[in-house]
Amino acid sequence: MNIFDAISRKMAWLGQRQSVLAQNIANADTPDYAPKDLKSSEFARKLQARQAAMAMAATHRNHLDSRAGPGALARSDEQSRTYEVAPSGNAVVLEEQMIKVGETQMNYRMLSNLYRRHMNMMRAALGRGS
Repeated sequence: MNIFDAISRKMAWLGQRQSVLAQNIANADTPDYAPKDLKSSEFARKLQARQAAMAMAATHRNHLDSRAGPGALARSDEQSRTYEVAPSGNAVVLEEQMIKVGETQMNYRMLSNLYRRHMNMMRAALGRGS
């Protein structure tokens, strides 16, 4: 799979996620409505598999583990069930949904910039400038 195909698939997934989150927000007052979200994309799973294959080897006992990034000791923010339910049975927390919308927008913007930069590199390699 080339970079353009991977970026396109991830952007399509982000677009679908944005629709699901918008539906959650629109149903914030609907009785017995449970918020929905998409499972993580295939892109993230493939990226994790590639990163695991490229892990650095510690050659000395005082070296840091390359997989222990800044948030390695932090707990996951995923939750198995919602923690707040309205008396009507609605489990949509608007703040939570807005955070997810913001993350989705940020990721989409990042991918569109990455796509544009790769296109500019291709144009430059073909001698057509940017």
